[in-house]
Amino acid sequence: MLEYKKIIAFFDEYIAHYREFLKFEYSKADMINKGEIEKLSSALSTEQALIMKTNSYESKRLKLLAETNGASFSEITDAAPEEFRGKLEEQHRELSELVFKIKEINDTAGLIISERLRKIRSRTSELDVYDGRGTLRRETPSAVAISKNV
Repeated sequence: MLEYKKIIAFFDEYIAHYREFLKFEYSKADMINKGEIEKLSSALSTEQALIMKTNSYESKRLKLLAETNGASFSEITDAAPEEFRGKLEEQHRELSELVFKIKEINDTAGLIISERLRKIRSRTSELDVYDGRGTLRRETPSAVAISKNV
């Protein structure tokens, strides 16, 4: 018989971790939206620690599920006795929502960063360059770098 109390206790910890991770992701998204590059840079160590903790929990989760003959969380929930099923269903729902929300925030942040980089590239794609006679012309950065007149 599966140790449902052990499974529930583990997923309570796992979900608490993902709540903490989601809180961090909201904070990071706010930094990205506000363009707070220095704060974002200093938050990288926090993010790395959260990712390492996630990897540790994931290893524990896989080990725990291996004890169930490879059953998924959904399968464990469906097969659980009534006294545990409600709690497991609640945990499964919440964990799924947390993971989905974290992915959604990361995808949105990636789009924002990509758009900002595109704008930076378009703004720096042409440079004002003056030749030896004081004439202004537009050149691409690579052409300026190659030019001997700069």
